[in-house]
Amino acid sequence: MKTISVGGLTYLPEAKALLAIKPSRDIFKDPTEIKTIGNYEIVPWGEDNNTPANVIEKLEKSEVVSANLEFNVLVGYGTGIKPMRRIIEDGKLQGYQEVFDNEEILNFFEDNDLSGYLLEQMTDLKTFYNIFPEIILSNDKKKIVTLRSKEAAFSRWGKMDKKLGRVTKHYYTSKWGDNPKKEDITVSDVLDRFNPLADLQERIKAGKIKEPRFIVPISFPTPGRTYYQHAYWWSIFKSGWYDFSIMVPEAKKALMKNRFAVKYIIYISPKYFEKLFIEEGIDRSDKEAVKARIDQEHQNFSDFLTGSDKAGKGLVALKEMIHSTSGSKEEKYIEIEAIDLGKEGGEFLDDSEEVSNIISYVMGVHSSLIGSTPGKSKGSFSGSDKRELFLMKQALMKPFRDRLLRPLSLIKRFNKWESDIVFAIPDIEFTKLDDNKSGKQETLNE
Repeated sequence: MKTISVGGLTYLPEAKALLAIKPSRDIFKDPTEIKTIGNYEIVPWGEDNNTPANVIEKLEKSEVVSANLEFNVLVGYGTGIKPMRRIIEDGKLQGYQEVFDNEEILNFFEDNDLSGYLLEQMTDLKTFYNIFPEIILSNDKKKIVTLRSKEAAFSRWGKMDKKLGRVTKHYYTSKWGDNPKKEDITVSDVLDRFNPLADLQERIKAGKIKEPRFIVPISFPTPGRTYYQHAYWWSIFKSGWYDFSIMVPEAKKALMKNRFAVKYIIYISPKYFEKLFIEEGIDRSDKEAVKARIDQEHQNFSDFLTGSDKAGKGLVALKEMIHSTSGSKEEKYIEIEAIDLGKEGGEFLDDSEEVSNIISYVMGVHSSLIGSTPGKSKGSFSGSDKRELFLMKQALMKPFRDRLLRPLSLIKRFNKWESDIVFAIPDIEFTKLDDNKSGKQETLNE
């Protein structure tokens, strides 16, 4: 049977069906073995040690996911990191005032591009729930002079030291997906995550520092994770809603471009053909045999969906139970969905609206703030309602900001900056014009 490839999908003319291979959801499967490169014992991030790159590839394919993630990063940034001094009167905290008179701190901020550092760290924290800030000591080891953001996508933890009960090594390279060699990897020591200051001071006192640079381990905790966190919003990948969201525009584009009549969409798990090839003894490296078997299966689908004799019949479809810490769920290898095309040009609009709302809900982005809902125009919130929604979103950023600012607390104490100085990420608060002619003012969340 002749098939037509359209936008990454396969069109079966006889059955008037689009066949879509579901992307695999195994990229988040935890590894079972330590990866050894030379004498480095590295904990893989995901079964293929490439989970960050897989996540990046996925988010780049979805305008909804990309826009939501950018929104979360920008809200988290606020007005940037600022050094603030506590104002205390009669033993009570009265407020905060931005520091302009400490040249050492101001130079540190300027020399280290703290605004760029914040954007990099907030991006990694909201995307992966893991960040890898690096501090570098002065030559005399009396000051921390540099604060850098190490890319989470290029970072891996070493195997936990059983005696110390924590990770002590950080490995860094951009070549994790290409089987890197030992010489491609940069190694750094990792400070104790509970008391990094005492750990650093003890190392200096004992003279055990080979390289004057250290990683400060920071993460946003999620249940049951030891080395790498799994961001809560990654549930869109595991549930299948993300897969569906990127199939909708492909299918719609194929229909509009080629004017195909489509009655069905067939969703197939990549495991379906893998299992088929194993059971029938087909070598995956034999391209002709693989193609012939896939073409035969396409014909089988077409035969099932066409002709009057299919009425009342069923299709044998494989499925398996996927086990996790939260229980088990059923994964079907084949799903056939009948399509109600309705008005020409309006195919899948309701589906697109539903999946966009679900993804935005999971990522904590209200559609009234970012305009994430496609389809027909909906009723809108008032300006006051939107302002309150935005204030709620800003307030929910505090736990992420607290985690991100932790290295600066270490630097302040090690460099012996004034004890009344704290670091904060103030917010821009939108006001009514009768309260403030500019419509905005700055607020400090401490």
